[in-house]
Amino acid sequence: MEIQDAEIREKLKEFKNKLLVMSGKGGVGKSTIAAYLSVGLARKGLQVGLMDVDLHGPSIPRLLGLKGSIQSSAETKKGIPLKYLPNMEVMSIESLLGDKDTATIWRGPLKIGVIKQFISDIDWSNSDYLIIDCPPGTGDEPLTIAQVIPDTRA
Repeated sequence: MEIQDAEIREKLKEFKNKLLVMSGKGGVGKSTIAAYLSVGLARKGLQVGLMDVDLHGPSIPRLLGLKGSIQSSAETKKGIPLKYLPNMEVMSIESLLGDKDTATIWRGPLKIGVIKQFISDIDWSNSDYLIIDCPPGTGDEPLTIAQVIPDTRA
């Protein structure tokens, strides 16, 4: 656990800015804002990572029309996020599982572990921005992000 936490701290240093898109209510446009903010920043020439931590209802791949699954780097053995634009990478549970219809019936500790792995076990490029799309409410996912990435701005 301590090794993973150290990896997370080191990996997060590679992101100059970390933005959390969240709301207590569903259906208010969080994912749309996260997706289009990411695209807008990338089109301005910035390097962007977009992480969808809505583990039960990921919508970022659908919004962006992304298909495919996460592959492993032969060199680092870490997952390679999907490329949306040359300077925009995307990570979502849908891309990890490879099937948008696969249900995830997970509880607290497992969800916390997956979110930590999204940071520590994914070979993100050094980025200007990490945009994090959260599910509605104040459940495990947003609380985990707030604890793991304390300097995230909402």
